[in-house]
Amino acid sequence: MDSSSLSPPAGPYLKRPIRRVALACIQCRSRKVKCDATTPFCRRCQADGKDCEYQKSRRGGRPRRPVPAPSTQQVEDRSSPEKSPQGVGAPAPRAESTSSGTSSTGSSSHSVTDSLETGTNIDSLASEGTLMTGIQIDQLLTQYYAFFHVAHPCVLPRWSLNFRIAADPTALGSLLPVLLFIGSLFTESVPMAPMAAAAERATALAHANGRLPTPYDVQALMLYAIAVYWCDEPERGRELLDQAILGACNLGMHRAEFASMHGQNDPVLEESWRRTWWQLYLTDAHIAGSTHSFPTKTGLANISTELPCEEVYYQSGNIPIPATLRSYDVREFSDDEFSSFAQLVGFTRGVNRVLIHGRSGDVEQAMVICAQADTMMTAWCNLLPKSKKSLLRDDGSVDELLFKANILMHTYMVDLHRQLSNLKYIPIEAASKCAPPPPPDSNAQFKEDAALHTAKVLFATEKLNGLLTLPTRLTTHTPFIICMISNMTIAHLSACRWIFQEPERQLERDKIRLNMGVLKMLGEYWPAGKREYREMGIIAREILSLIDDDVHIPKEGPILPLEELNLEFDWNAAFDICDLFGSASNAPIEGIYPPIVDSTLVGF
Repeated sequence: MDSSSLSPPAGPYLKRPIRRVALACIQCRSRKVKCDATTPFCRRCQADGKDCEYQKSRRGGRPRRPVPAPSTQQVEDRSSPEKSPQGVGAPAPRAESTSSGTSSTGSSSHSVTDSLETGTNIDSLASEGTLMTGIQIDQLLTQYYAFFHVAHPCVLPRWSLNFRIAADPTALGSLLPVLLFIGSLFTESVPMAPMAAAAERATALAHANGRLPTPYDVQALMLYAIAVYWCDEPERGRELLDQAILGACNLGMHRAEFASMHGQNDPVLEESWRRTWWQLYLTDAHIAGSTHSFPTKTGLANISTELPCEEVYYQSGNIPIPATLRSYDVREFSDDEFSSFAQLVGFTRGVNRVLIHGRSGDVEQAMVICAQADTMMTAWCNLLPKSKKSLLRDDGSVDELLFKANILMHTYMVDLHRQLSNLKYIPIEAASKCAPPPPPDSNAQFKEDAALHTAKVLFATEKLNGLLTLPTRLTTHTPFIICMISNMTIAHLSACRWIFQEPERQLERDKIRLNMGVLKMLGEYWPAGKREYREMGIIAREILSLIDDDVHIPKEGPILPLEELNLEFDWNAAFDICDLFGSASNAPIEGIYPPIVDSTLVGF
C-alpha cells in the first residue's frame, strides 16, 4: 500500500454533495423547520407533543431496510424474566455483509452517499486537496466491516449506520473519518495518508476545548487508538485509548442506565453503546496483556453495563433483553446461555481478577498466579455450553469472538507458566516489544514443578497451530493476535533449542514457520506486525544459533496473496476449544514428559 501518495485517485470527483431533498415529516414540512426523520416519531414532534406522520413516497427507488419483527420466542423472552436473556430458540439467519452493503436478512440497504443529507461536506472526510467519490466512500466502509468490524463489533450494523447518517450526519462527524481510515488500511485503491490525517483531525476536534464527548466520539477515539497502536505507535495509541476511557467514564457508559438514556428508543443503538463500553474494556486488557502492564484502568471501574447479545441478533436488529453481569456471575447455577461477546468479556474479567496486582519478581507470587489462572480458565471452559465449544458456526464461518477468547487463553498460559518452566530465557528476547519480562532469578530452586509448567506451555503452543489453520481470512482477526503469536513463538523457539530432538524438531520448526508466515501477512496491513516479524527473525537466529550463511533476510519480498495460501486445516482444533481442560489433559506429551497428576489443579 502506497501510504505516501497524496495525489487524487483516478475517476470523477465530487466538489460538493449532490443536493437531495431530506426526508421530513408532514408537520415539520408545513412549519418549514428541520426534521431529524426519526421514525415512527421525529424528535421535534415528540418534544411538541404533536402527531408525527410521513407522506408516502410517490417515486420508485430502493426501500429502506425494514426493522424485522421480533420472533415469537423473543416476544416471550421480553415478557418473561425467567427466560434466558439470550434466548434458547433458533436464531434468525446470520447477516452477511457483501461488497454492495446488502444483508441476507433483509432488503438492500442504502449506500452512504445516497443517504447523505444536503449540506454534508464529503470533502471534510479526506485531506486537503484530495476529493473522494461516493464509490470510494462506500468501498472503504465495506472494507471496514469486512476486515475490522468482525473482531471489534461495536459500531452500528451497516444498515443502521446508513440510517443514522441519513437522519443526522453531523452526529457521526468524528466516527466516519475513523471508519474510512481503517478501511483504507485494507485497500490500495485509496491513499491511506489523507484518510489518516482526516481521522486525526476528527478525533482531535471531538475533544477540543474540553467539551464532553458524545458516545460516537468515544467510539471513534477507541477505534482510532487501536489503529494507531498497530500502526506502530504504541505509546500514542495507549494515550488515545486513555482519553477514550476517560470520556466514557465521564459520560457514564460503564453504568447500566446509560444505554437506555442515550439510545433514542432504538434497541440497536442501545446495544451499540453497551458494546462500545465492553470493547473499551477488552482493548484496555489487550494492551495491558501485550505490554505486561496490569492492572487495567477499566477493570477498576464499578461496572454495571449489561452484556452484549449474539452477533446474529445485532445484525438483524432483533435485540433480546440484555443479560446482566449478575446473571453471568451465577451461571454455574442456571441454564442461561450467553453470547460469544459475553463469554469473551467473562474470560477477560477473570484475567483481570487474577492479574489485578500485576506481576512481580517473586517466585511464590508467580506460583499463586499460575494456580489461580488455571482454576479460572478451567472453570470458564467447563461452564461453556455445547454451542460455544466449537469455533465454527453452523454455516462454517469462524466465531471471531470465541477465537479471540481461545487464543487469549493459550497466550496467558504460555506467559504465566513459562517463567516457572524449563524453557530458558535469553537476553535477545527483549528485542520484541511483545516479549514478557524475564523470570525471577530464584526460579531455579523449583525444579520439581518445572516439568509441569513446561508441559502446559508446550500444549498451549501446540494449540496455536490449530487456531492459525482455521478456514478463515487471517486479516479478519484482531491485530492484537500479533503480540499473542510473537509471545508464543518465542517460547516455541526456546523449546526447539532445549527440549525437542530430531526428527520431532523439524516438525516443530514447521509450526514456527506457520507463525512467522502469519506475522508476515499481518505486517502487510499493520506496521507493528511487520516490526514483530523482523524482530522474531532476529530472536530466532540467536536462539537457534543460526549463522549468517544459514539465512538471508531481504529488505522486501513478494507476499503470497491470501487466496493462494494453502494451509492445512486442523479439524480437531476447530470443534473443541477447551480440550486442554478435559479429562485427557493429564495425558503425557509424547516423547517429552511422563504423565503428571496434580490434584491441586482442577482439570489438569
